[in-house]
Amino acid sequence: MKFKFIEMAALIIATAVLFVACEKVENCHYDEAAKTLKCQGQTYATVETGGRVWMAENANLVNFDSSYCYGNNLDNCKKYGRLYDWKSANDACPTGWELPKQADFESADLKVLNIGKDGFRYYDGKFADENVSASFWTADAFDDSRAVMVRVQDKVTYEHYNKSIAASVRCVKIK
Repeated sequence: MKFKFIEMAALIIATAVLFVACEKVENCHYDEAAKTLKCQGQTYATVETGGRVWMAENANLVNFDSSYCYGNNLDNCKKYGRLYDWKSANDACPTGWELPKQADFESADLKVLNIGKDGFRYYDGKFADENVSASFWTADAFDDSRAVMVRVQDKVTYEHYNKSIAASVRCVKIK
């Protein structure tokens, strides 16, 4: 009887965690006065630059299909945000927000976007460039297998990467 109770309690806790983690990104709330976006129990700072309102932090919205924590370490999701493959990146932004295009990055003042050196994940599961560079997906596809990624190191570059690589996501508010 005692084991049944423990099993039932574990099932209830697991269901509650899954429910919170799967909260739809449609339920996010943008507070223009406070310059914050609240999603899945997290509050993101926002900033206006280049004529758009941006998340000033990397998205850490749970997507069990194709999002990762750097080094498969959950603490890194809290520290850096999640890394998404390109398809998931396009689905990661809340309703009313979208993945920025290369032109959005080009017109933004990247210094106000609080960019860290969060690295990325190769399609083979290896992680790279922590404390070296930041990588962000854009909404721009290059061809069927590649999309434009923004790489920030000593300089900003726009390169074509395999869509199965996982990189950071910043969302911009739809005008």
